[in-house]
Amino acid sequence: MHAARLGAGTAAVIAVLGLSGCAFNPLSTFTTPTIDQIEYETVTSAVSDDALVTPGTLTVALDTSDAPQAMQGADGELTGYAVDAARALASRMGLKVAFVDASSAGSALGDKKADIFIGEINSTDGDVSSLGTCLYDAASVFGKTSDGGSLSVSTDTLNTSTLGVQMSSASQEALAKQSITANQKTFSNVNECFEALESGEVDYVICDSTAGGYLARLISQISYVGALETPSTLGVAGLAANDELCRAVSDALDGITADGTLEAVHSVWYGTMPYDLTTKIVSGADVQPTDTGSSESASSDSSSEGASSEDKSSSQEGTITDDDINKLNS
Repeated sequence: MHAARLGAGTAAVIAVLGLSGCAFNPLSTFTTPTIDQIEYETVTSAVSDDALVTPGTLTVALDTSDAPQAMQGADGELTGYAVDAARALASRMGLKVAFVDASSAGSALGDKKADIFIGEINSTDGDVSSLGTCLYDAASVFGKTSDGGSLSVSTDTLNTSTLGVQMSSASQEALAKQSITANQKTFSNVNECFEALESGEVDYVICDSTAGGYLARLISQISYVGALETPSTLGVAGLAANDELCRAVSDALDGITADGTLEAVHSVWYGTMPYDLTTKIVSGADVQPTDTGSSESASSDSSSEGASSEDKSSSQEGTITDDDINKLNS
């Protein structure tokens, strides 16, 4: 497998956005290099075929109903942040990529349906090794400004505002935990919350950060304000017994994080919302510090072990529904 040699930042943007082109400088002569002048470098597979479910292919398990991290497009093809992150990983490893649907790491990896799992990694996932974090998520605040600039909000500000929130949601629970007793207007989904924010019916929206970031990127005056709780994480996991693959995936994840590829993918799906939500917390919120350098500790913070089915349903309030996607694409 061969690839043209490009600068790391340029390659990341082209790979993520599918764009090509050059910056034009009117003061210089612009020439296009011939095929013979282009330098190519060989990208060899980072793992042997014996370490893979399918030779030459990184098979990735993820929850295909967890929009906007993974969802089916109108053409039936998978799309979403986790899908693009997986493509970037596979590319870095010199492999093709394939996807399978799975609700947990343990079920997908234990049955050898996939090489890795991208999603929430629970302590009940058995002989699974967490290889790193690829996404932060939290109940968060979104607001509107006339120029779409950055907002700074405190819990005191929220207490004197009208807040839009999805009814019977985890975000309502987050408000209660922060002792925020502001006037709340409830809606049936996050999309309706944002419509109310755009029209001025509410001052702020409290919702899952990934759902909010995905919707806010299409509305220029609405932006991310800050997290209202300790962010949980979505991670990459592999079967602990497959040491060769785990090391290769971990190295590749470190690589696409360090060179900005992962953050570029993040900006495509979540706009200007920061990649690391621990860097922007609502002032006055009682948020426990997290060890962002340890994927093991981060993944255990988001563990749902012992949670009831009601709790798990509540925690999914930020999920984008088909109705939301249709409205956005209309």
